Amino acid sequence: MRGGGGPSAWHAREVTDPTPDREDADRATADRATAAARADAARAAATAAAVRPRGALADRIRAALGRVGIRTDAGRDAAAAAAWALLTIPLLGVLAALVWSDGTARSMSPAQGGVIAILAVVQCAPLAFRRRHPRSTLLAVSLLQGALVAVLPPQFGFWAAAPVVAAYTVGALLPPASAVRIVVAAVGIEAVGATLAATGQVRALLVPTAVDARFGVDTVVSAASILVSGLLIAAASAAVGSWVALRRRHDGDVLARAAETLEHQAALGRAAIAAERTRMARELHDVAAHHLTALVVQAGAAERLVDLDPERAKDSLRGIRVQGRETLDALRSIVGILRQTSDAEGGDGAGTAPVPGLGDLPELVAAARAAGTEVEERTTGDAPPLAPLADVTAYRTVQESLANARRHAPGSAVTLTVEAEPTRIALTVENALPAAAPATAPGYGLVGMRERAALVGGRLEAGPTVRGTWRVCLELPVEPAAVDRTAGA
Repeated sequence: MRGGGGPSAWHAREVTDPTPDREDADRATADRATAAARADAARAAATAAAVRPRGALADRIRAALGRVGIRTDAGRDAAAAAAWALLTIPLLGVLAALVWSDGTARSMSPAQGGVIAILAVVQCAPLAFRRRHPRSTLLAVSLLQGALVAVLPPQFGFWAAAPVVAAYTVGALLPPASAVRIVVAAVGIEAVGATLAATGQVRALLVPTAVDARFGVDTVVSAASILVSGLLIAAASAAVGSWVALRRRHDGDVLARAAETLEHQAALGRAAIAAERTRMARELHDVAAHHLTALVVQAGAAERLVDLDPERAKDSLRGIRVQGRETLDALRSIVGILRQTSDAEGGDGAGTAPVPGLGDLPELVAAARAAGTEVEERTTGDAPPLAPLADVTAYRTVQESLANARRHAPGSAVTLTVEAEPTRIALTVENALPAAAPATAPGYGLVGMRERAALVGGRLEAGPTVRGTWRVCLELPVEPAAVDRTAGA
């Protein structure tokens, strides 16, 4: 008994080998899809790096603020407003040096200098709300800028960071039309300050000796020059902010497209894996339905004959062995096709063996007859060459039909009819219906046959007939190229 167990165990290992190979094929397909997705991810990352603006300094500032507990946009805006206010102080020092060197300082009062310093620093305070209230921020900064211009000495102008930052924020956060309206309103506020600066009415309140100028050509020119300066600064800052916003939207679109590409590639990978599994399931079902059903039938026959006719029982057992080897070869062929490599253990190229077709029908019929099924063949016309996929579809349909007849109507005669024409070929497999309903559960053979037929543009009909038989009819078109080759031959 132990001596006979060795080959049986070896056969069991051989039969179960395709399962790991199938999993390896799935994993290989998944790895290929993952590799493609990773390559697309690398390309998307490179694209994102190319279009994303450099923000190393901004990142370092953000990290530094985070270390001191400032992590919100409002907190960062307040810190930035304080920084701009500190930066304004050196600029005021430059203004004071220019006023002193020009000699204008002798005509200024301490109150005027104090008001200038206070207005210049205080106008940075609204920047703390620039991202939450960009419109109000720009209008408040413009109001303080107009007051600052109104108290400055004649022939001097002063624009610190606050007007630039406020206008930039409006351009970056608001739609273009809304930004233009707010900038125009801000320039209008500054125009009032320019007018007051040209006439000197505010300076007269701070410097008693100041001359109160009246409207004239010089006054208009002075006010216009101040107004043009404010207009250029506000318009240029808002334009830069609008361009930055446009660039950010473009970068976001590029990143979104890259993400969509990654998702699309991942979906393609999943679809490829599903297609491979469906293909594998169909092929394995065909093999199991044909070969394993024959093994079951022959084993049952051998069991009945083992006492009555030992020689015939031995023939059945030899047939089981041959059928088992054919099953293993078929499984290796399926796994080899999926892996696109030859069988690593056999090394005989079984993994890349060609799939069967109409030319293999005689061997299929002979195997069915050897398994105990009576098959009658009827052929009309010469079978034209079919496309590879249509060829294997014809073979698998006949194989599945013979297996179904053997499983559901054992002992019934089967008629195989092949009707060949130049533009079409029809295959019909017909057998008598069983006297009782089959005890086995319905499988997926007909579903697989219909899917194969639809894939190659064919038509499959299966069902009982009025004569009390079950008929499966497959009609396949012949490709024009195949017709031309046949005619030329």
